Amino acid sequence: MAYYSLTDTVLDNKYLDEDKKGARQIGVIKLGKECFHFRAKLKHYYIPYSELKNCFRRVMNIPAKMCCGNGNFRIENLVLSDGEKELAVIQLPGERAAVELMKDLKERCPNTDFTVPASLRSDAPIEVAEEAACAVKEGEALQ
Repeated sequence: MAYYSLTDTVLDNKYLDEDKKGARQIGVIKLGKECFHFRAKLKHYYIPYSELKNCFRRVMNIPAKMCCGNGNFRIENLVLSDGEKELAVIQLPGERAAVELMKDLKERCPNTDFTVPASLRSDAPIEVAEEAACAVKEGEALQ
């Protein structure tokens, strides 16, 4: 299987296969021993934990008009950053999965900051989700 790196670090496919074997899976994400793996369409991407500088949740409220009234859909995304730019924005199955994923990432990446970096902040209001200790942005369009 071919793997694609989102950073400058290129690892051997055999090493990545071994890392991925015992990984915990949440949606399209697999948390290996040394790398963060995920699928996007037909490609498999990875980011070594040592390359992650920032990791946070982005929650988007999507207004919806339904037959019985109006409502909002909350779309959970995980944003991985190298401190300067976003490496990946991955849609998660739900809030519960997002909280569990953040807990696992904190254990595997103790040197990673779990807040929005100043270089990625916009003028949009930002709330801090206390239980997951990560930043949440509301009102952004889907990417």
